[in-house]
Amino acid sequence: MISSTESPFTVGSPSPGALGSALAAIGRDQPVVMDEHMGAPLVLRHRDVSAALRNPAAFSTRFYGVGPMADSLIAREGSDHALQRRIHNRFFSPAASARYAAVVAPIARAAFGGLAARGEAELIEDVIARYPMKVFLSLLNVPDELGDQGLTWVREIMIWLSSPMNAEFAAQGTRSFAELQDYTTGLVERERVSPSDSMLGEIVKAHLDEGGYSAEAVTVAVVSLLLGGFETTVQLLTATVASLLLHPEALQRVRADPSLVNAAFDEAFRWANPTAGLYRQVVRDIEIAGEPVLAGGMVYLAIAAAHFDADAFPDPERFVLGRTASHLGFGLGAHYCVGAPLARIEARAALSELLAACPGLRLDPSAELSFRYGARGFPQHGAEALHVLTS
Repeated sequence: MISSTESPFTVGSPSPGALGSALAAIGRDQPVVMDEHMGAPLVLRHRDVSAALRNPAAFSTRFYGVGPMADSLIAREGSDHALQRRIHNRFFSPAASARYAAVVAPIARAAFGGLAARGEAELIEDVIARYPMKVFLSLLNVPDELGDQGLTWVREIMIWLSSPMNAEFAAQGTRSFAELQDYTTGLVERERVSPSDSMLGEIVKAHLDEGGYSAEAVTVAVVSLLLGGFETTVQLLTATVASLLLHPEALQRVRADPSLVNAAFDEAFRWANPTAGLYRQVVRDIEIAGEPVLAGGMVYLAIAAAHFDADAFPDPERFVLGRTASHLGFGLGAHYCVGAPLARIEARAALSELLAACPGLRLDPSAELSFRYGARGFPQHGAEALHVLTS
């Protein structure tokens, strides 16, 4: 048993890799251990985490069937999930993704291209936190007048999801979710009448072609993509920038060879762990690493620990570009993140523009760097702030 006061999930660190390192150290002696703070047994070894992610029949996502994600892809199973997965894959086809990349590139340039002239910035609040929303709304062909309202909706919904028993958060989140749904339904109806080649158009067309169209189904798909990708993208970008600035040799390699941007993105996902882990509901009595786990309970698949398992990632403490093993940040198996292609497009464009615009980019030595689980009120591992000097 790990007490709430001793849980690595309650401790911040200037190193983005500290959470994964601490969890993996526990896992070497206790591959499955109850964590009081997380309210569930932690599964800590890479092979056990991977096996659980590949086995939705035993480790289910059905608990998402209550609350704002009730009709989303993550809450579906079996043939229903297979149909919805096929629909979702269609609007992330290579051709569609290429169109999305063309939309994202100028947004990234506008967001990050002028930072050098400022001399200093707090990257998260000044730029990164607004970037995924701007991208998403542009891909949906939504006018700019929505402004910060979308950010408010998403933040209140995600805080509710991370603290579902808090009555105040639940009231705010429920209200914001209803408003976001109403707004999105209006967009869907407009797109149905006047189709476009936007991402919303692709989503509508995919549902029509597969025989799964309804305004409600498309609205759920749009809202789920927004909620699932917003803060993950924020912290993924933060993790990648921070990881490179903490490893000057890797940064120099990426500057010299921009094709390494993807490698930097993948290694930051492993080393800095914006996706610290995923909850799953145990459907039947089962053993994990020899430990019995009873049906009906929850487990937390600690991806951060798996990423520091030396059996899967040799010398895991080092930040190494070009590792051959794949990270688990987007999940694995049937519930692999359907929005991963968009996250990659966003991160690649942002990092490329930032490094090109700011050849002197470095951490601000006068500011504290701290990574922790639950940063910014979201159930992810990340930073509250990232202060940099840009010239």
